[in-house]
Formats: sequence, C-alpha cells, structure tokens
Amino acid sequence: MPRAALAAAAVLAALAAHAHAGPADPPTTGPPAAPAPAQLAALAPADDARRAVVIGRSGEVYEPDGKGAWVHRLPSTTARPIDAAGRAGAAIVAAGDGAIYRLAGNGWSAIRLVQRGRAILGSGTRALAAAGRQLFALDQLTRGEPTRLVQAPTAILAIAAGAAAVVVATEAGLFRLAGSKLVAIRPAVGRARLISDRWAIVDRGALDLTTGRVTAWPPGLAIGVAAAAPGDALVAIAASRAGLELVTVTGGRLARDPLGITGTAVGVALDRAGRAVVALSDGRIALRDRAGWTTTTVADAPPAEHPGAAPALSN
Repeated sequence: MPRAALAAAAVLAALAAHAHAGPADPPTTGPPAAPAPAQLAALAPADDARRAVVIGRSGEVYEPDGKGAWVHRLPSTTARPIDAAGRAGAAIVAAGDGAIYRLAGNGWSAIRLVQRGRAILGSGTRALAAAGRQLFALDQLTRGEPTRLVQAPTAILAIAAGAAAVVVATEAGLFRLAGSKLVAIRPAVGRARLISDRWAIVDRGALDLTTGRVTAWPPGLAIGVAAAAPGDALVAIAASRAGLELVTVTGGRLARDPLGITGTAVGVALDRAGRAVVALSDGRIALRDRAGWTTTTVADAPPAEHPGAAPALSN
C-alpha cells in the first residue's frame, strides 16, 4: 500500500477510536469531597443531659459515647421524616408526617394507633399520642398495644403530659384529663403551644397553666424549641441578634444564658444538675456543664473491622 494510503488509514483508525471512547476520567488531584452535614430533627431527653439521644431527620440515632461526642452506630432509618421525639418509659419514641415509631435494639418499628388517620406525639415528660379524637399512652400497654385513655369531643390538636397531669388542646380549647374525662381549663386560653402539663408558650410569654400567670419574654427574643425541665420549670432556646440563648422559667423568674453560637435549635434538655444539651439542625451539639458551653458535631461510627487474612493479590 502506498505511504499516503497508510497514513490516511492511521488517521481514520485514530478518529474511530476517539469516537467510541467513554468520557474522560475526572481528575484525581485535590482532597476528597467532604461528607454532607448531618440533618438533626429532635432530641430524646435523659435524667442526665449528657445522655440525651439525638435523632436525625431520617431517623438516624446519635447516641452519646460518654466522651463528649454523639455517634451514629445503628443502621436504621424511618420511612417518614422525623420532627419530634420523646421517652416512653425507658424506650425512645419519635414522630413524623403522621406516623409514630418506637426504637428497639435492632431499629425503629411503627406503632399503629388506629386503622386510619394521622397521629401526633405529645410533649412533656410522659409520652402520649393522639389520632383524631382518641388519646393513647405510649408508656402504658394493654395486650401489647398503647392504652387508650379517653376520646375527646373533637380532634386532638396537641398534647402535653407529666407524671401527675395531662393537658390536651382541641379546637374547643384546652382540657385537663381527670380520670376518664376531659375538663376544660378556666379561664379559657387562646392560641398556645403546649410544652408540658404545667407550661404553654403564648405570644407574650410563658403561661403557667396552674396559676394562669404569664412570665413575659424579654424584648428582642424569638422563642424556638422548648421543653419541660426539673422542678416544674420551662427551658427554651431563643434567638436574638447576638445568637442563641438558653432561657429558663421557674415560677415567675426568668434566667438567660447565651450559648455563643447561632443556628436553628431542634431540641433542648436540662437536668437537675444544671447541665444542658442543645441539638442544632446542622449537626452540631452544644453542651453546658460546670466549665460553660462547648460545641461538637455528631459523627458516624467508623466501619467495623473484619478480622481474618488479607485478600490475595495477583501479580
């Protein structure tokens, strides 16, 4: 074959090979991409705030390791996104998008309260739930199922419960559970966010449901998540121009403690020793102890090592 023909054939072969080649491999230089930050949704309190368990948006369970960190070890998620959590006795329960879940050693399981309908999880130190007009105790089982406590005249919109009392909100107002009946709370309360059987948050402050007294919020504070605290107290996280603050209300007294950070809090817990833990939506955990506030970030546990001989390598 003439030399010109050989050259033309080589050019055509190179063009054909280029046309059939896949996309170029991405560059391998530079550091690996950082993992996406965790999305936290709720916090299940404990008698010792340092032992509170943090729940991720998809049901990831971040447990304290006893060394100041919260670690995700259990490979279990929920079918629906989580927006609330609590304790039913020794068990952790969570709720999201109308579903209630209970955490066991091998992961989450759904709790079906009624055949149809969406459920809500209550707040406070005792875990109650409602579906429609029916109120259930998650920490008290009857034949293996949550115990039905009462049926309200209209749909239950919110619940708050403690060791001694239960308060529910319906379209008709606030009611206190007395035996197997619901008794209206007087005087009538307008729009309120139930936090415990003792406390509710209203536009102008913290409402003591037992006395009707309102402790006003200081100007410039936007109240976010809140929870029951020891000693019939209320604890909340507020946002101000300077950042987040831990606010506690005991009786008519209000105390403020700046965290020194900004962000969106999704859960707070306070114990009798004054320790506090705050979970933020972006994966950070703020912890207060005698030394003040420290901040850490939740983490995934490293993969388990597999003992045995190393894999064979071919020459």
